[in-house]
Amino acid sequence: MEKSLILEKWELESEELKDNFLGDPSRRENYILYPEKNENLPIIMFLPGMMGTSLGALLNYDPLSENLNSRINRLYSSGILNGSIFVFPDVESSIGGCQYLNSSVAGNYENYIVKEMIPQLKERFNSDSVGILGKSSGGYGSITLGMKHPDLINAVMDHSGDAYFEYCYLPDFPKARKEIEKYGTAEKWFENYLKKNNRKLPVDLDVLNIVAMSAFYSSHDDVIQLPFDVYSGEILDEVWNRWLENDPVRMLDRYSESLEKMKFVGIDVGLNDQFNLLLGSRIMHRELEKKKITHFYEEFEDTHFNIQYRYDISIPKMEKSLLIGE
Repeated sequence: MEKSLILEKWELESEELKDNFLGDPSRRENYILYPEKNENLPIIMFLPGMMGTSLGALLNYDPLSENLNSRINRLYSSGILNGSIFVFPDVESSIGGCQYLNSSVAGNYENYIVKEMIPQLKERFNSDSVGILGKSSGGYGSITLGMKHPDLINAVMDHSGDAYFEYCYLPDFPKARKEIEKYGTAEKWFENYLKKNNRKLPVDLDVLNIVAMSAFYSSHDDVIQLPFDVYSGEILDEVWNRWLENDPVRMLDRYSESLEKMKFVGIDVGLNDQFNLLLGSRIMHRELEKKKITHFYEEFEDTHFNIQYRYDISIPKMEKSLLIGE
């Protein structure tokens, strides 16, 4: 008989997300996959990327690919995975997702993960081992949360995560400036965007991404502070420097001791990544080598999209590193 994991919806009322400026719900529908015998197992959390959702990655049907429910159950039933507590947090927001930071505009998503979800999961499943992985913004969240919270997180895997912000964000600043100028502020652009019937036009998604990043990297007192002047496009150093403080390339120096404590640190990236994330990943890889921090690093022949198959490599590596007694 083929082994399979139990799928459970876990509703959590978040104090950290309550009364956020966007008006997004504080009651969240998270999902968990776990084996019948589930005590003392590692907890592995999947962070979705911007414009993505955990529920979509977990259950969506795609005739050309596997969703995470099917992928993890396949790896488990075939014996590649021993069995862990796989967690899929609800981090949806009306601004397109989250960057796993605390924001005066979007809500305290970092605190939601590390102060609410992880402690409750560790208590329920009697587990002391936690790994986090994800792609794009989820990869960014994985490695930065691990850097900042090594007391809670023991393993990280960054799939094509945002890094070296000069290359991954700056190219979109002129396009975003042009559209936002029509409305005067990021908030007014966003208000108009929400009124549209089609919110998936490429030009709008490019602007939304920069507005969302501003909401997480540089919001203040419920105001989205853009890193450039809306009229001239001039980079505003004071705001831009707040972005750079959250760049994992820059964070490495401040948090290298955290990564040294990890049971597993992983980074991979496509050679043809459309957002120049190959370069940020290479910088981090080189810095980790210089600091003699053991890590897994791999480049592969693909782009930024449709690379879920990389989880077949990273999930077993992470689980093995976290297994109690190993």
